[in-house]
Amino acid sequence: MESSRDRQFAEIGYFLSRRGVNKDPPRELRADSWQAAYSLFYDAFGAGKTKTQFRRSLQNVRDHFDSHHSHSHRRGWHLEDGSPQPLSKLNRDVFNELERVPDDALWRRIKSYLPSKESRRVDAKTAPFFSSEFQGTRASRRVTVDEAQVTHGRVVEALKQHVENTVENAFTYNTQQIDLALKVDGKLRRIYEVKTATDRQSIYTAVGQLCMHSAGASNVEMWIVLPGPIQNGELVKCLQKLCISILSYRLRGKSYRFSTTLAET
Repeated sequence: MESSRDRQFAEIGYFLSRRGVNKDPPRELRADSWQAAYSLFYDAFGAGKTKTQFRRSLQNVRDHFDSHHSHSHRRGWHLEDGSPQPLSKLNRDVFNELERVPDDALWRRIKSYLPSKESRRVDAKTAPFFSSEFQGTRASRRVTVDEAQVTHGRVVEALKQHVENTVENAFTYNTQQIDLALKVDGKLRRIYEVKTATDRQSIYTAVGQLCMHSAGASNVEMWIVLPGPIQNGELVKCLQKLCISILSYRLRGKSYRFSTTLAET
């Protein structure tokens, strides 16, 4: 099943194909080469790939669209008989939708996927936008894993709204590595890690992620977000000693509610 991240990646490839002119990348990107243009999206979409692997992946997506754009001076992917290579279902859906979108609206859409220069200052771990982790429904044979992923995405979305409603001048965003980050007045203030279970492995993983993601950043609060109620006093004391704050959540009706009053969530 396609993810929102896969969809966005395909849209970027379409944009590069449609707005790129021969040897020059889209002028909106202000990049002096195709290699530089691909690299602009690496921080948000690299997903563990090397920069070279990422550039090749994105170029391949662009090339698939090139053969379907009559205005493109790049040949793109073709079959032996010279006809354009058929698009995958995802790429075909993207092509059919975005062909109807004007250039300026297309650029606004793609621009939202770009990390800002300021965000890269925090060691490429932040991005200036919030990307939804889950949209629609999902089917899988691994039901328990899939349900956890769906719940995780919904909790992150609800957490975003909670933080923005309770912190003045809040600006929230996420990345491939960080579930949610909070900036206030342009400065990184908090990092949140969301877990859908309170077993030992989940806690250990969250603690490690928070410590790694906040390394090198001063005065950044670490928050672990767990399903409540939390009545494990030893866990609470241990996290407090590590300077990690706890925010618990529960599903009330169709929405998630958050609380720092752990036993009463």
